Amino acid sequence: MRINRIAGTASSELARRVVNVLTPPRRLPRPFAPSLNDRVSGKTVLITGASSGIGRGLAERVAAAGATVIVTARRTGELEQLVADIRAAGGTAFAITSDLATDAGVDKLADAVLAEFGAPDILINNAGRSIRRSVALSEHRLHDYERTMRTNYLAAVGLALRLLPEMRRRGSGHVVTSSSIGVVSDLPRFSAYVGSKAALEAVMRVAAVECLSDGVDFTNVHIPLVDTEMIGPTGWQGYTTLTVEDAVDMMVDAIVRRPDHLENPLGAVALWMNRLAPGPARQALHHFHRMMPDSDAAKASAAQILSIP
Repeated sequence: MRINRIAGTASSELARRVVNVLTPPRRLPRPFAPSLNDRVSGKTVLITGASSGIGRGLAERVAAAGATVIVTARRTGELEQLVADIRAAGGTAFAITSDLATDAGVDKLADAVLAEFGAPDILINNAGRSIRRSVALSEHRLHDYERTMRTNYLAAVGLALRLLPEMRRRGSGHVVTSSSIGVVSDLPRFSAYVGSKAALEAVMRVAAVECLSDGVDFTNVHIPLVDTEMIGPTGWQGYTTLTVEDAVDMMVDAIVRRPDHLENPLGAVALWMNRLAPGPARQALHHFHRMMPDSDAAKASAAQILSIP
């Protein structure tokens, strides 16, 4: 028994070190590649979920590179402050408050953007919500899946359906989707979140095929866990996470390079492991799942449901 515990501890430590080494993005020098300014200067960029975090950081970055930035989210005050900050720095930005978790919110945003600016040159699908709870503790919680699908999937699909026709008529456009490393790694305890992102990626891949001759590019960015308040109670202490600035760098890289998909080294390893050695990859993830406990909130909600007579 003691030997098994020692072996388990050693394998856990090895897993932690591998994750920590592979998590930070690696950027190869590309001396002849276009710059962010080349891609966005004089262009219109629409960013959803821009009131904080990655969306806010990306808005500031592309505005500094010469883009006209349209930012949207539910929180009017934060959006107005972001626009004020961008304008104070010499950039051009406009805010449209909208709740993309509703059909009315999607139509409100699309109507306003098309009327005032036309279809954006670059659409950034960044708005989203996450939840960390194992399938085993999700009994009677179908609403968790419904909410993530509403925000992460239907909102982005609905917006694309409204904006793509003009992009195609114009013959240019780029749709960048902030997705998850969980889509290529089957990350345990994020089934609601990963499921919504996987569905969105599937739609964007099909759209990419249909728009191949129309001048519209699509990029899915598989972002790993980012250092935000969301992951504080989830047991990830000791594991490397991305800073918001690192995540913004990945989104910028997607805008500049326009690949079909983009991962950090950990995502690339997970992608190829699942293709070449799916059995061992699944065993490794199961071991990781057993190492990382459910959050206290998830356990408490499950216990509350079990206690209801």
